[in-house]
Amino acid sequence: MFAERLGIKPRSEWSDAVIIGGNMVRWYGGFDSYIVAQEFDMPIVAPSMGRKIDREDEMDINHLPYMTWVDWMNNLSQYHVGVHLMPTHAAGTFALNCAFHGIPCIGYEGLDTQEELHPLLSVDDGDLESAKKLAIQLRDDDDFYSERSLSCRENYVQSLYNEKNFTPHITNILEEINNG
Repeated sequence: MFAERLGIKPRSEWSDAVIIGGNMVRWYGGFDSYIVAQEFDMPIVAPSMGRKIDREDEMDINHLPYMTWVDWMNNLSQYHVGVHLMPTHAAGTFALNCAFHGIPCIGYEGLDTQEELHPLLSVDDGDLESAKKLAIQLRDDDDFYSERSLSCRENYVQSLYNEKNFTPHITNILEEINNG
């Protein structure tokens, strides 16, 4: 598979930390993610992104340094849970990458990867109360956490987001176009 060929390591252990999908700029939804991430009572980590706001480094967030994609995927694999409440619905790789590793991810509806891979952890835009309730349930209910972890990984395996399914799908489409 593509990820293994690039050196992506399987998840080896789960840290007691939550990773949020962006910084405090509204476009990334970092503040919403941060509010919900606090419900886990564990360290909060965020990738370094452009457009950081002034004094963001003073918050109780550990910002990861910029890294290659392979390093990012290997680093991401170690987190317990993800929160990415990005209102712009412009990028879905965070939810996708979490699902690849079996990391439950709370996010906003409207983003295809979030809805398809983490359907029971998707909330309406701006609905922080529902997102916080899901965070508390993931934190306190081991069965709920395990079910969400397993289901997002299974959803990824069954989706067109992985090479095994995508390659024959796109090949069929291209053949139909070519033969059409």
